[in-house]
Amino acid sequence: MPRTFLTAYPWDLIDEGVDAALDRLHGELGVSGVSVWAATPPRELLRPRAVAPRVFRTRGGLFYQPSPELFAATRCKPVVSSWLQGRNPLARIAEGCARRGLALRARVSAAATGRLANRYPAMACRNVFDVESTERLCLADPDVQAYLCSLAADLTGNYGIEGLVLADFGLGWSEAFATRLDAGRDLGEAERCLLGLCFRECCHQKATAAGLDVEVARRVALAALNESLISGAALQGGFADLVAAEPALAAYLRWQTDELNGLLRRVAESCRCELLLEWETGIAAGFQRRSLDCASIAGVLVRADDPAGVELAVRAGAPRVESLLGVSQVAGAEPNELVSVLSGFARRGTPAVEIENYGLLSESALTAVKQAIRYARRSHAG
Repeated sequence: MPRTFLTAYPWDLIDEGVDAALDRLHGELGVSGVSVWAATPPRELLRPRAVAPRVFRTRGGLFYQPSPELFAATRCKPVVSSWLQGRNPLARIAEGCARRGLALRARVSAAATGRLANRYPAMACRNVFDVESTERLCLADPDVQAYLCSLAADLTGNYGIEGLVLADFGLGWSEAFATRLDAGRDLGEAERCLLGLCFRECCHQKATAAGLDVEVARRVALAALNESLISGAALQGGFADLVAAEPALAAYLRWQTDELNGLLRRVAESCRCELLLEWETGIAAGFQRRSLDCASIAGVLVRADDPAGVELAVRAGAPRVESLLGVSQVAGAEPNELVSVLSGFARRGTPAVEIENYGLLSESALTAVKQAIRYARRSHAG
């Protein structure tokens, strides 16, 4: 039987009452642990169960009190969510988990933690048109890398955390993949990937110092994107075809992936617990995750609706591959469907499963989760 973690936003546990919520997770649902978001992008959530406020809004940020001295070496300073109001909810949650024998993981958005890109626009990703991202920091920036390593050391050194889960671990102008981006027509995979490339001055300088001709790579990307935008016609072939035909662009993408691999190793070294990576999905992550090296971390979480993800994670050298069940897969599922899914994980030897998200699941969905965990545990024990 895989270990089961239920992901949660800290406000859902606080608003329901930490002890009551953890008693339910431990005693009623029977999960092995909780995976709590400690740093998120902005969120606007309609909560299905009877808890106030029913619509929860946050601009994101850190949901714990950081140790300022650990961030002294970086200009990228943590932004604490105003929701905390001087509290430290993660400490209360950690204490409650320890008393009940619940394993605790912390979840962190690596590139998209709320307000950091707005506060530090010079450290944000910039696209080929030199437009900065309002959402994502550039993970190739030295200050951003130092910030993320400090965050890992701070979180994992103070709260008895078993595992740190990195989400949003990618390098690029994420607005290229947002549905709100109106281009007057549907952009194809190649156009969105070209627009999503980061060409910050910092990236230009570091890659040039490594011997790359970044200006040629930028001109190639700009010319192809302009050709499509001006003509109104989609580019022929996919992004991989374009990269294969342009050596300078391919070399620049390899350099970006090398930066991510180096950062992943540094964050793992900064952690005082195991480090896991949530595999990004979709065309935004398609190219970079094919070249990631995950041998230095404990494992990779792959979404259950991402059939290619497991193979890619194994190819990336991940020591273990866990599964992540999204809210959409759980919220409307019947108990027998979830039983089948969890039993399938057990048969395949999946070591752990994270299930999204405690505060966004209805009472009937939580009942289905409880029944699925109990049935799968009995079946596996027999």
